[in-house]
Amino acid sequence: MQKLKVGDTIQVISGSERSEKTPATKRGKVLKVDREAGRVTVEGLRLVKRHMRKTPQSPEGGIIEKPGTIALSNVQVVCAKCDKPTRVGIRKEGESSKRFCKQCDALID
Repeated sequence: MQKLKVGDTIQVISGSERSEKTPATKRGKVLKVDREAGRVTVEGLRLVKRHMRKTPQSPEGGIIEKPGTIALSNVQVVCAKCDKPTRVGIRKEGESSKRFCKQCDALID
């Protein structure tokens, strides 16, 4: 079972996207996880600019901002109960595996 999934709320804990003053501002939902590269795409974080040429397929050209990728080691899952970035554990419950918060022991999914 994977500890980070699409749709999780994460917080950036290190790197250029980390915020010193208000850490809660650098939170977002996971859009895509690339396990091979060890990167994650987060909604609204690490925006990169892409210069697009006008073509018949895309008549609007210009500069488009889209979310870039962040290393998996630089993010942590935010627990919904304690509202803090936390490590994730995996616990077997019957036939299924459940993820839980290591700080408050609440189930994540």
